[in-house]
Amino acid sequence: MKKVIVFVLFGSMLIAGSSFCRKPPHDIVYPVTLDKLGDFITDLGYHYDKVSTKGREGEISERISLRISGDNGVFDIGVQLFESVDIVYMYISNYMSLPLDKGSSVPMLTYLMSQNWDMTFGKFEWDIDDGELRYSHTLPIDDGISKETFQAYFTTMLNVADERLPELESTLEDFED
Repeated sequence: MKKVIVFVLFGSMLIAGSSFCRKPPHDIVYPVTLDKLGDFITDLGYHYDKVSTKGREGEISERISLRISGDNGVFDIGVQLFESVDIVYMYISNYMSLPLDKGSSVPMLTYLMSQNWDMTFGKFEWDIDDGELRYSHTLPIDDGISKETFQAYFTTMLNVADERLPELESTLEDFED
């Protein structure tokens, strides 16, 4: 009986001790709001504008808009919150311009679609009407989000876009030759 009591006490101490060694959980924000996402961006040291636009159906939507300079380019970043589906949509608008009437656009788009297939973070989107190429990433937020998680996704998107830009511009030039 003494062995059982000692074993139970020792086991309890191990469990209690292991909880002290764990990293505390990050503060999770729920529900997620555009203002809170703006706070996360401000905490990264960036300034942003909140922009309201009217959709085709007359609905008003808001987004965060900011411009950030990287090592290889200047990026116009948008952040939208789609509360109805619990998604944050982050994108870099006008990442490249690939108008359909330009001869190099189709081979470049083919190249980009093959890149999308292999990418684990983000994707390229193309607007057939004006040739705008976006780099974007969506983030599910149905259980909320921590500042650290949002900031990690935000900075990763920016870093990937910045690192990939010279290679993509060089590839486009190769298609133009």
